[in-house]
Amino acid sequence: MLDRNTIIGLVLIFAVFIGYAVLTAPSEEERVAMKAKQDSIIRVQENIALEAKVEQIRDSIAQASSEGNPDLVQDSARFSEYGAFAACADGEKEEISISNELFEIKFSSLGAIVEQVTLKEYLSYDKTPVILFDKNTYGLNLTVGQNIVRTEELYFEPTINNKPITQPIPTVKAGDSLVLVFKAKVADSLHNGALEFRYVIRGDDYRVGYNVVFNNLKGIISDQSSVEMVWDADLRSQEKDASVEVKNSSIYYLLKDEVEYLKENGVDDKKDENGIPIKWVSYKQQFFSASIIANNAPFTAATMQTVKENRPASDTSYLRSMKSLLTIPFEGDELKSEVSMDLFYGPNKYAVVSDYNIHMEEIIPLGWGFFLMQWVNRFAIIPIFDFLSNFGWNMGIVILVLTVMVKIVLFPLAYKSYSSSAKMRVLQPQIKAITDKYPKKEQAMEKQKETMALYKRAGINPMAGCLPMLLQFPILIAMFRFFPASIELRQKSFLWADDLSSYDSIFTLPFEIPFYGSNVSLFCLLMTVAQLFYTRMTMKQQAGTNQMPGMKYMMYLMPLMMLFVLNKYSAALNYYYFVSLCFTFLQVWVIGRTINEGKVLAKLKANQNKPIKKSKWQARVEALEKQNRAVMEQRQNQQKHKGKR
Repeated sequence: MLDRNTIIGLVLIFAVFIGYAVLTAPSEEERVAMKAKQDSIIRVQENIALEAKVEQIRDSIAQASSEGNPDLVQDSARFSEYGAFAACADGEKEEISISNELFEIKFSSLGAIVEQVTLKEYLSYDKTPVILFDKNTYGLNLTVGQNIVRTEELYFEPTINNKPITQPIPTVKAGDSLVLVFKAKVADSLHNGALEFRYVIRGDDYRVGYNVVFNNLKGIISDQSSVEMVWDADLRSQEKDASVEVKNSSIYYLLKDEVEYLKENGVDDKKDENGIPIKWVSYKQQFFSASIIANNAPFTAATMQTVKENRPASDTSYLRSMKSLLTIPFEGDELKSEVSMDLFYGPNKYAVVSDYNIHMEEIIPLGWGFFLMQWVNRFAIIPIFDFLSNFGWNMGIVILVLTVMVKIVLFPLAYKSYSSSAKMRVLQPQIKAITDKYPKKEQAMEKQKETMALYKRAGINPMAGCLPMLLQFPILIAMFRFFPASIELRQKSFLWADDLSSYDSIFTLPFEIPFYGSNVSLFCLLMTVAQLFYTRMTMKQQAGTNQMPGMKYMMYLMPLMMLFVLNKYSAALNYYYFVSLCFTFLQVWVIGRTINEGKVLAKLKANQNKPIKKSKWQARVEALEKQNRAVMEQRQNQQKHKGKR
């Protein structure tokens, strides 16, 4: 048995060992540094081995060339260019078509990309299916050895739900999903790694899950903190008027919390963003978009460009080219790293894109630069329009009912404005008398003062007629934005208009009129005629009032200017303005029947005879003025007395 001293000695020896281990243990920073050093040594060894292998391949190429072996030369050259991905540089392109309830997507094993998207619920203007791209290519630029390997040049092996693909592939229904995986295996016995592109197609979603998985590629891919992604697409024309469509096509992106975009109106543009996180990038057309959305980590930089390429005149399907170079965060030191994204291929429909809660609805031009305009559209016009659309009526009837509802809501403001105008007309003889009393320019202040005193005695606020008109202005401008941007009106016919989202035309001129075009829009003509009648009616009501010189001609010129501006605009917009003006005539007639100008004049005279009730503030001001005048008179009297002495 061990005696007491032996046990104590052993305990002390163990304590010394434990204390030494604790004291000499490396800190967290030292362990990280040691790991980095070990990783660096491993990378150096791998690079040395890779360089030795490349040198060996070069020797093999030289030997094969001298021996006349073309297959070996080709394989060796492929390895020299693609490194560990050399086995994926040659293959046979395979196309896989997968459908859900909303679209059909054609994938390609060359590059593991979405090659084509066809939307099922929409047709282009020539009644063919809406196909979003003429060309769509994207992929990663990976640093492998001393070369840049582009994944769009690699052939991938596809599987569906981890099983070989069998045809036909059933349509993905609502509530279901399908996982399509493209895998590019590394031809390296040391790593046994693979690059995977995973696509998740859901039954009733315009979004496609898009994950890039790096499996055991540490040391093969030299990129450490980020990789580059290139996305080039040629968009197709889908609408009746390609000139309007190209003006509404550009690249939009979410820069932190603000939606930015490249120049529209068909202008070529380029932007570089660096250092501010980018959540999504969208290639936007007038009514459709293709977008890439970052999920787990935003893009850290982007270079985006829009350009109109020169194409033959016969190529009428081409609209515009979009190009982007995105920087994606990447953990190069990990054995497995995954980048999660979504691809969106669908309509610019507010009810669809607003549900994603990533500000993507701001690609729809609803007047986001002016808060009142976008509030009116988002919280009033769109909900009412969607509610009326659910009844299954023709869109022309929906717009008619919407116009009536808007006019009913605005009727109190219209009544206030008209009654104020009636009061002003009744006072015109007295205002004219004041004008005759002060005919000179030097007497303008006296004339203004006496006119305001007349308004005050009569109990009239001269701004009362302007304020209701100003309150209606945001709704007028909101409609100007809403109708041309509403995909719900796309290809919906009404009367002679075959597409309410575009211009209506009853006749096409054999020549172009500057700023007008060659089409003759009947809705625009009707709106212009109605506006001229409304102007004439307004001018009659204001007869005898003081007007600026030339104002009469300017009032008649405005409708003619609007004819040139709105001739190529949405037929729904011109139809709304025409119907709105017709209801304005009706409102004016109804209000005119209810207002008796004789009674208004009698009431104003009664108000003039009443003593003017002064507010406390006004009484204090007048008291101060009276006190100041007394002080001034006292000082003047004192100066006179001093002068006499």
